Amino acid sequence: MKKVLIFAITAFVVCGFAFVSCGQSGESTETTKSSKKNSPTATLEKVLKELKNKDYKAALMYTVGTENYTEEEVNGLAELMQMVYEANGGLKDYEILGETISEDGQAASVAVKCTFGNGEVQEDTEQMVLTENGWKIAEW
Repeated sequence: MKKVLIFAITAFVVCGFAFVSCGQSGESTETTKSSKKNSPTATLEKVLKELKNKDYKAALMYTVGTENYTEEEVNGLAELMQMVYEANGGLKDYEILGETISEDGQAASVAVKCTFGNGEVQEDTEQMVLTENGWKIAEW
């Protein structure tokens, strides 16, 4: 039962990735657009491309902690994400607005504007962390 509860909470948090704005973190580091291959922006672009292509399972792999999930948990989260995205017409387009990296280089926030198939446009700021496997979306 505990595992199901953790799974359900995680599922709702992951769905928040597309539907809840995190707001500005108040960091004073300059916001810039980044073209680096292994940057927070490049990682978020990979996630958004997976979401646009409806490969929700692949998109989940860029979130901290999912490497510890069972295949069943990942599949369940992917199905939940699919239901949420389909209810909004899927991810039609996105635009990276900027990137802010912390002074220690271990955390970042990436501002993004997403357009959904139902016409809704939403701006969001995704929190990213640098792991030994590269940049990932922070676990909420």
